[in-house]
Amino acid sequence: MSEGVYEKVLAMVGEEAGPFLAPDEVNKPMIRHWCEAIQDGNPLYSDMEYAKESKYGGIIAPPQMVQAFCMAPLWPKRERNDPMGKAVQMMMDAGYSGVVATTTTQEYFRPMRLGDQLSFTLKFVSVSPEKTTRLGTGHFLTSEYTYRNQDGEVVCIQPFTVLMFKPQL
Repeated sequence: MSEGVYEKVLAMVGEEAGPFLAPDEVNKPMIRHWCEAIQDGNPLYSDMEYAKESKYGGIIAPPQMVQAFCMAPLWPKRERNDPMGKAVQMMMDAGYSGVVATTTTQEYFRPMRLGDQLSFTLKFVSVSPEKTTRLGTGHFLTSEYTYRNQDGEVVCIQPFTVLMFKPQL
């Protein structure tokens, strides 16, 4: 195990990376698949005539989709150099091989409209001192994603926390 991994990761707090461009623009097929999967019948997401008469003037995406639109494709694999990824790798190299997402929230500021090209920045916010949980001993790592549209307007801010832990045997 690497000595001083906590101190090394702690020194990364405040580092930012990005913007990272979403692989696809906001589009009707992805909205449809999302709404079908969760059985969301909101006409703002699917009925062009209804949506045109709304305050939005057209179809918008469910706000919870922001992360889905920004996920990197599974293939071909693209490397993304960001502080959270580096911190996770450092923890794994030090023997904290278990990982579980523990907390996330999303705060919405602007709707996502058809054709919007999203991007995000990622900031490494914090790492906790070592804690012992029922899963094992480890550290909570928190990052914050800020999603923007093509005009630079903030669409959503999402803090995201994971626990990196040494699984109990």
